[in-house]
Amino acid sequence: MNKYLNKISYYFRNSYGIDKLSTHLYIAGFIFSLFRRSATFGFVCIIYSTWRCLSRNKYRRHKELQAYENFISPLVRWIKTYKTTIGSNRYYKIFKCPNCSQKMRVPKHKGRITITCRNCGTIFKGKS
Repeated sequence: MNKYLNKISYYFRNSYGIDKLSTHLYIAGFIFSLFRRSATFGFVCIIYSTWRCLSRNKYRRHKELQAYENFISPLVRWIKTYKTTIGSNRYYKIFKCPNCSQKMRVPKHKGRITITCRNCGTIFKGKS
C-alpha cells in the first residue's frame, strides 16, 4: 500500500495544486450539478478544476489565476463598500453640500442641526 502511495505522490510532485480559482470552480460545479438543467455545466466545472490542479504548466495556471482575480476584485471591492455603507447607515445620515456636492456624514437622532461643509465652508441646516 505504501508503495502505491509513493508512486502517486511522485507523479503529483510537480502539479500546480489547488488555488482560489480551482476552489471556486469546485464550489460552483457542485452547486450547478445539483440542478437538472445545469448539471452538465457543473460537471464541466469540476473536471476543469481538477485538470487545473493536476496541470504541470504552473506559469499558465498562475496567469489564469491573475486574470480571475483581476476580474473578481472590483466586484469584491463593491460588495465590501456596500456592506460598510449599510452598516454605517444605522448610525449616520449622509448630507450633500448644496454648493459643491461634497458628501458629509452626520450622526443620526440629533434633531435639526447646522452643518458646515469642510470643502467649501457653506453652512446649511438639516434634520438628522
